[in-house]
Amino acid sequence: MKRLLLFIPVLFLSLLVISCGDKDKNENPEPTEKNKILVNYPWRMSAVTDLSGKAIPDNQLGTDTKYILKMDIQFQQNATVKALDQNSSQVINGGTWYLINEEKALDIKIVGFSGEFGLEELTNSKMRLKSKMPINGVEQEAIMVFQPVIK
Repeated sequence: MKRLLLFIPVLFLSLLVISCGDKDKNENPEPTEKNKILVNYPWRMSAVTDLSGKAIPDNQLGTDTKYILKMDIQFQQNATVKALDQNSSQVINGGTWYLINEEKALDIKIVGFSGEFGLEELTNSKMRLKSKMPINGVEQEAIMVFQPVIK
């Protein structure tokens, strides 16, 4: 009987330790390859193209999209994102980012640059985000092409 009474607390403590270990693993998942690429350096929009890859002239872009051309976007490990002025590197804006839909989309929440963007391509040398935006005053799908900013 005494052995049984000693076994119950040992079993309880063992289960407690095991459950705490699993909880920590779920709260701090390991960064994926795409996460690592995103946070390596800031990104600068180099072009906007139609879905076939043809460049859209800057004068046909909406005001918000033109504003993005003047910023560098810096993703950070803690799911925060900063918009930096290209000339002064001052933080202009900030918010959050998450890879969603099995890493096929990027959810960004920054004033003027919020929404879910289709992640068409992400390599160490290029990022292509698909989104609806005004082109010549008409809302249509387009691709924003970003290059890494290496200083």
